[in-house]
Amino acid sequence: MLTKDITIQHLETENDVEQHLELMRSVFGQNSRVDLQVRKWIEHHPTMTLKDFFVVKHRDKIVACLNLIPFRWSIGGIPLKVAELACVATLPEYRHHGLQRELTCEYHKRVSEEGYDLSVIEGIPYYYRQFGYEYALPLQEQTRIDINKMPDYKNVYAIRPFTGKDISRAGQLLAQVQGKFYVHSVRDEEIWEMQEETGMVADYEFEGFAVEEDEEMKGYFRTSENPESNELVLREITDVDQSMAQSIISFLKQAGKERGLVTLVATTGYTDSFTEHLMATGEARQGRLYAWQLRVTDYASMFLKMKVLFEKRLAMSTFRHLTGKLNFNFYRYTVQVSLEDGTVTDVRRLETNEDRTMRFNPAVFTQLLFGYRDRAELENVYQDFLVRPSHRHLIDVLFPKLPSYIHTDY
Repeated sequence: MLTKDITIQHLETENDVEQHLELMRSVFGQNSRVDLQVRKWIEHHPTMTLKDFFVVKHRDKIVACLNLIPFRWSIGGIPLKVAELACVATLPEYRHHGLQRELTCEYHKRVSEEGYDLSVIEGIPYYYRQFGYEYALPLQEQTRIDINKMPDYKNVYAIRPFTGKDISRAGQLLAQVQGKFYVHSVRDEEIWEMQEETGMVADYEFEGFAVEEDEEMKGYFRTSENPESNELVLREITDVDQSMAQSIISFLKQAGKERGLVTLVATTGYTDSFTEHLMATGEARQGRLYAWQLRVTDYASMFLKMKVLFEKRLAMSTFRHLTGKLNFNFYRYTVQVSLEDGTVTDVRRLETNEDRTMRFNPAVFTQLLFGYRDRAELENVYQDFLVRPSHRHLIDVLFPKLPSYIHTDY
């Protein structure tokens, strides 16, 4: 709880920054590299400022914190303003006093005031449900293969170290990959430059490689190492055909052997072309998924933003001339979407829940909205996710299940 001696503030001074970094080391571990990640944001991130770092001070001592990382995502080609809740930490002796609840409320107030469409977090299981977050996008997809079991392919491409001069072309190649996903991140040139300048993505150091044919860049990939577990990690890769996949596998196998590593771990999406090629070897294995936790700031605003997407889906279905009002009942309120001849003419929030045609748990609805689960899957699992037979096909048209992947953009 907050008192006159325990207050919410933001980082302001160099002493604040050093205290914050020490808190990271104390909570996450001296060798966790989380402090290095925070230092990178403070010194190199193109848009983050000290105001994005929320802290609780007991007199002059920082005892708890979290921060806001600004992102740009896309859903079906529609841009989203996204905030990530990150680096949540409290000193042990100050836990169980509601400090993180106070910090999170302040964070959500900022998210709302600055017009963020969405707040997301990778965080620990269950805890963030109390703040309205729901698992709704794939995270931590991993495909593993023993390096000795990787096939011996011929490398027919030139593979060289990635340089800053490659950023423009790499951005085009990444955009091609991301175009296959319903929800994806958007990386601008300034983030590329920050990553190249610091040699870090998130809290890990990486190596980048360009793949060339006849001196033309056809692809790129990024790797890092986990020496303590003898792993070579493929962090990011562009779309590949069979010959490029085989060339990169050959390169990675040789690199892994030279460094005495045992396992290749690809953290690329399960629908990624390189991942599919690894699985086709018959030697790779995939682990259990985790998921991004999402909290939509305002469903009425989100529906209005997705207006063009809804109209496109209706136009390609038997509902192309739909006229009427759709009431999305979220139990405590309703979002009403008005349509005229297949065009969305109005979206508004109503302080009523009388229409029982479609009733949705508002947190769970996030899974439907972002294509993570379809209507039938959610109805089978959640007793408070209910659509009458008359509207089931319409909901299936408006909210299809689609693949998504979020590349790390800090």
